[in-house]
Amino acid sequence: MTLPSLLKTHVVHPRLQAGLVAAYVAFAAAAPALAGEGAAPLVFEPYALETQAHGTIAAEAAYLEVPRRHAQPDGPRMRLRVVRLRATGGDGRAAPVVYLAGGPGGSGIGTARGPRWPVFDQVRRETDVLLLDQRGAGQSEPPPACPHSHTFEDAQPIQREATLAALRDTAARCVAYWKHAGVDLGAYTTAESAGDIDDLRRALGVRTLSLWGMSYGTHLALATVRLHGAGLERVVLMGSEGPDDTLKPPMAADALFVQLGVLAAGAGFDDLTGAARRVLATLRGQPQQARSLVKPDRQVTLGAYDLQLALAAMLGRRTTQQWIPFALRQAERGDYRPLADIVLFLRGELGAFAAMPLAMDVASGQSPQRRALVEQQARRSLFGDALNFPFPALADGLGLADLGEGFRAPLRSDVPVLFISGTLDGRTPPANAEALRPGFSHSTALLVRGASHDNEMWLGNPAIAAAIATFLAGGEVHDAELALAPPEFVTSNEALLASFPR
Repeated sequence: MTLPSLLKTHVVHPRLQAGLVAAYVAFAAAAPALAGEGAAPLVFEPYALETQAHGTIAAEAAYLEVPRRHAQPDGPRMRLRVVRLRATGGDGRAAPVVYLAGGPGGSGIGTARGPRWPVFDQVRRETDVLLLDQRGAGQSEPPPACPHSHTFEDAQPIQREATLAALRDTAARCVAYWKHAGVDLGAYTTAESAGDIDDLRRALGVRTLSLWGMSYGTHLALATVRLHGAGLERVVLMGSEGPDDTLKPPMAADALFVQLGVLAAGAGFDDLTGAARRVLATLRGQPQQARSLVKPDRQVTLGAYDLQLALAAMLGRRTTQQWIPFALRQAERGDYRPLADIVLFLRGELGAFAAMPLAMDVASGQSPQRRALVEQQARRSLFGDALNFPFPALADGLGLADLGEGFRAPLRSDVPVLFISGTLDGRTPPANAEALRPGFSHSTALLVRGASHDNEMWLGNPAIAAAIATFLAGGEVHDAELALAPPEFVTSNEALLASFPR
């Protein structure tokens, strides 16, 4: 009996289950398949990749058939969508590059359509680029949407404990719905997706692939290094999420908030951390009402936890970092309208679950040491536990797969890696790459000062794309630091409204 079927059909003690998963991971890493073995060649057809601002790109597309569970190669199968951008230059010696989107749940194909296209274009001047929609994402057979969601009452502030209970109930109902619909949630793990990448390599009939990941895509790339490293040539990690980095340390967010405060002071916003603490104190004493700027017919009541959730979410990307000083200044003046729209947007996002990202995040999980560290830091953080909410508590009791401590263990590899990190990244801070780097005997690091978890990590300086393309082509890239212009903070409700997602 295979390991996945054993775990599915038998009651297994959690410690034994973790040990079995670790053994399975070790076995997969020790037995890489040969190129072409057991994989049908891909059949590519012409495909028009329509970008948002750079016209239509002539490409090719195919479907890759993979086992739903790689330990059951003769079992049910899934189809994954792959778009190939043929090389427009290069000497033909560099391995094809597979781009892995973040999320989990992002679309590799969709990423190339957007403002980041010029970087893909530069990389394909050296070698083929393959845009992979990971299993369950984009055009790769996403499971049905869950009909259950939690709707927050506009007139009530978020209360952490009640909200966690409601979200746990919603997630449990979604899990039950997917299982009743025949969705194999245990198939949505990073280890299974790593197997898909090696299947793609064999279907292409090549000895090695290179990987290029962003955010969660780096988590998947690192799992592939562990499980199928013999089939990899080079790896680019943009905003690294290590094997045990799914939970984010709250004090890293506090440190970033201090950095942002220094930049805000230069733009005329003094004492950003003090402003946040004062507004939190006000909301703890008395929740405040505010009318939406985007939808003036809606009025929301904000509490302290609403603010912590909003600040933690805004801290991730430059686009939203630029709202923080103005929103806090207005709140101190009694105008909570900028925060109202942010809170309403987040409440809408928080109340819904999708199968693939939920199962993936739960399966990657966290070590007991990581969870203890995050919980200890949350007691001291300005943000409390809002940075990860509703995880990790949401996952407890859902009955979803956990890949175990072998999956999350420190990683060592000879595969050459280029780490790219941004000093203002509120999701995957440079400390993640620094912790991973000693495990790689051949590594290079590019630190982008002023880059967040956003487009400027790609486009803020032309040297970034040049380094990625050169590295993936087998060229020499050295450790370096690049500096970007500071964020441009909004200074009016009109400016915030113009940049707000619709």
